[in-house]
Amino acid sequence: MGLSLSTALAFAVTVVLTLTLRPLALRLRITDKPGGRKQHIGEIPLVGGIAMFIGILVAAMAAVQPTGRWTLLVPAALLVIVGVIDDRYNIGVSARLAAQICAALIMMIGGGLYLRDIGDPFGTGRLGLGIFAIPVSVLVTLSVINAFNFIDGIDGLAASMAVIGLAAAGLATGLRAPAVSVAAMACGATLGFLLFNFPAFRNRRWRTFMGDAGSTLLGFLVVWFALSISQGEDRSLSPVAALWFALMPLSDFFSCFIRRVARGKMPLHPGREHFHYMLMRAGLSGRQVLAVLVAFSVFYAAVGLIGVSYKLPDWALFAPWFTLLVLQHFIIRGLAVHLRLRRWRVSKVVFKFVSVSAAHSSATQPNADREAA
Repeated sequence: MGLSLSTALAFAVTVVLTLTLRPLALRLRITDKPGGRKQHIGEIPLVGGIAMFIGILVAAMAAVQPTGRWTLLVPAALLVIVGVIDDRYNIGVSARLAAQICAALIMMIGGGLYLRDIGDPFGTGRLGLGIFAIPVSVLVTLSVINAFNFIDGIDGLAASMAVIGLAAAGLATGLRAPAVSVAAMACGATLGFLLFNFPAFRNRRWRTFMGDAGSTLLGFLVVWFALSISQGEDRSLSPVAALWFALMPLSDFFSCFIRRVARGKMPLHPGREHFHYMLMRAGLSGRQVLAVLVAFSVFYAAVGLIGVSYKLPDWALFAPWFTLLVLQHFIIRGLAVHLRLRRWRVSKVVFKFVSVSAAHSSATQPNADREAA
């Protein structure tokens, strides 16, 4: 099955299943209820993750020569099942982390997908991880999975980031790597979900969320694909280049993680330190925030593609990537401050105009009364 057929099949199955599972989710109360940080209206079905997974499953089973099918589907199924249980019963951080570690170990030990080296980020030669390969790989996998879970705070954001990352990484390989078929299926399934979640063409009647099942699934798909194309002797691109395709989710994750730890808070518990909340507090709507963050993600993906196409050395890609990882929080905060100041200036001008108009009206009113008399 070609890439276009895999994408179309995953897309179609996801759309049909989303429509089919919505009534069931409402009956079983697998829904997201408003309150606290959640400002949506009404109970929204949390079936996007299930629908996307089954869409990918059907497309993978239909593939003639699936690549690493079971080392992808088994851990992905584990994450989706635990995510659905968490969406319904809120099982807590520890259980989710345990499931994520198990999924990572299945992928690494069962499928041989782990970080054997991290490329040449310092210009000193390729850095192998040796005995630290598995523990470092687990940490990287947990970071990417939770980065997509963290950034799933407004409609369309996590899914858009995943499509951008997977599509850009696939293009960076020249669409020749065997694992690209999985990326195509994942993109198709995610686009199918976006029909019910993307603000630009979402009908509120059919609004659907992916839940933890979907966000952790997307994070796992991204890290699985990145390892598949950046490790081994026949790698398609460097691990350093692959980092550019997940810069926005990772920078949001590490920014929140560090700030919460510094405040003595649990780093994986919910909070309002995310980039999208910073921009919304500055006065942007959900659609505007989505446009800003997607624009950042597209730009960084383009930088990664340019680096790969021009065969830039790893150190030349890693230095700006790490700089942006550290500074992204300050870039977003600076943008938010600028937006607040602009809004304040506009409101000040409007207030001054209204005050002058009111004063002028008061001054001319007595004359009008005398003329009327």
